Amino acid sequence: MHGRISSAARQYLYPRAAYVHIPFCVSKCRYCAFNSIVSGEPTFETYAAAVVNEIKMSEPMSEPLDTVYFGGGTPTVLGAETLLRLLDALKSRIGISRDAEVTIEANPDTVSAGLLAALRQTGFNRLSIGVQSFDDNLLAVLGRTHDSCSAVRAVRLAGDCGFDNISIDLMYALPTQTLDAWQSDLERALQVEPKHISLYELSIEEGTPFAKLYAENGLDLPSEDDRIEMYFMARRMLERSGYEHYEISNFAIEGYRSRHNQVYWRNEAYYGFGAGASSYIEGVRSTNESDICGYISLISSGEKSVAYSEKLGVKDALGETLMLGLRMLDGVNFGYLNERFGLDVEMHYSREISDLIGRELIELSNGCMKLTESGLLLANEVALAFMP
Repeated sequence: MHGRISSAARQYLYPRAAYVHIPFCVSKCRYCAFNSIVSGEPTFETYAAAVVNEIKMSEPMSEPLDTVYFGGGTPTVLGAETLLRLLDALKSRIGISRDAEVTIEANPDTVSAGLLAALRQTGFNRLSIGVQSFDDNLLAVLGRTHDSCSAVRAVRLAGDCGFDNISIDLMYALPTQTLDAWQSDLERALQVEPKHISLYELSIEEGTPFAKLYAENGLDLPSEDDRIEMYFMARRMLERSGYEHYEISNFAIEGYRSRHNQVYWRNEAYYGFGAGASSYIEGVRSTNESDICGYISLISSGEKSVAYSEKLGVKDALGETLMLGLRMLDGVNFGYLNERFGLDVEMHYSREISDLIGRELIELSNGCMKLTESGLLLANEVALAFMP
């Protein structure tokens, strides 16, 4: 069907990845600006039924999914039976390849041996656990509902239940956090031996409790110098322990990079299902209605739930691809980009590239463009240089 389309263009046009958004949480953390609500109305069952119907309304392409990601919110609050129905809907409508990476996010206090075993048996093979910190005082500051002991227990329990591919999230530059406290967090993370670690610097998002405290000068945040040292401390410690730094915020044992997130960073095509989920298919980026009741209402009436869509032109798509691709430590490959977009990318951006090289923010090597050590700290500024 797509025999004349290059492999680079096929990945750009036709999705082999799917994201399923589950917006429910046990409670709302003080820093969180994601599209999520505390468990209540609408019911889990009503929402799950809507997502199943949206999946049934989708237009399957020629190939099965290579990666599936259930995110939120906290997807595990739905329970194994409901999650199985959602996964089965994807299998029936689109198809999931036998060696697909199938990830589900979880919080430490939402998992049990029974649930984890059921998820593993159902077909989930990668678990992403929102640890955020192993420091009980910092967990309380963040408004998390678990403690450090339950975080350690969750990681070990997941391994006992058959999850070999476990990722944990950690946050840094937190209120009152010191360099010593961050080093201790990293040491405890290494002790539980996850295959993948994601590190996120705290960002004060509008509309969150932290934003209000920040406006009132009520947050004791680390200095800029300390935030930078926290980042490079993590890099040193994790690389010494055998983790590959493969994306600005992500580290993995060899063979355990997040396949799903690499779809985003390469700006390739993907489905998005659920309230507020985004899709990128055949060059069109679309976003679902984010209001959960509004989303359910649209799907229940047989309508598509798209609230916004945009067909990206070549320049916009190329700019986004460079912006996202430069997040990866491998950088972007000019040969791949030239094939995908039908132009000489290095020549097209020769002035911008020359300027960034002169500022020692990027470097060219073996047909690739990548960030320098200084560029890692100014990635957003570098990205803006390539946006139309």
